[in-house]
Amino acid sequence: MADAAAGASTLAPRPSSTLYVQNLNESIKLPVLKQSLEALFSTYGPVLSIVAHSNLRMRGQAFISFGDTETATRALEEVNGFPLYGKGMRIAYAKTPSDSVVAATNPDGLSAHQEARKERKRIWRRNNPQRLRAMLRHINAEKAARGEAALLPAKSAASQARAQANQVPDEYLPPNKLLFIQGLPTSVGKAELEALFGAYPGLEIVRTIPAKTDIAFIEYADIPQAVAAREALNNYVLSDGSQMRVSFARA
Repeated sequence: MADAAAGASTLAPRPSSTLYVQNLNESIKLPVLKQSLEALFSTYGPVLSIVAHSNLRMRGQAFISFGDTETATRALEEVNGFPLYGKGMRIAYAKTPSDSVVAATNPDGLSAHQEARKERKRIWRRNNPQRLRAMLRHINAEKAARGEAALLPAKSAASQARAQANQVPDEYLPPNKLLFIQGLPTSVGKAELEALFGAYPGLEIVRTIPAKTDIAFIEYADIPQAVAAREALNNYVLSDGSQMRVSFARA
């Protein structure tokens, strides 16, 4: 099932029952990622479809479709920024509804909707940055053969800063009120984590991922409270003898 939307626009899209999710962890296998998204977003209401692909254009992105705009809005407001598998999700309304939403609300218009989506995709492919970069690489190869200077620009300072940030070890991440928990055994669930971290003031929510039970996210009301909990519980030895690692979540 394909989705009509293909990214965020400069103008914020109007509220929609389809959400556009970016900055997903590309190292997670697609079936596991979709299962995790399903588990997370279905807590807000029935999910009509989850569209995510492993091709280069769609990597790190997904489209989540609900039955109504109100449910999608509640999910957007509460999940935006949630660090799924260590990367904070960026969520916005999709520019156009997904095929599943059109099929549910206007089945007679589905064919026209799909044709319009295909046309937008053709236009995007003609102008997409990856295609332009490939053209520049081809031009550079020809220029190199003639002994001329290349045209490809260097990486931007912003992209270099992002790359350096991703290389920072967990123990050196700057403090924030969201903690990332690793090394959990299957015997430790949400209730146990709530009891353990609830011993420290300011606990707001414990988030677990059904498809990846060895990690969790713990959110406190403010940074000092999160710092205190991390200092107390990092490398805490659990009842089965395993050691729990607690770090600040990556931005």
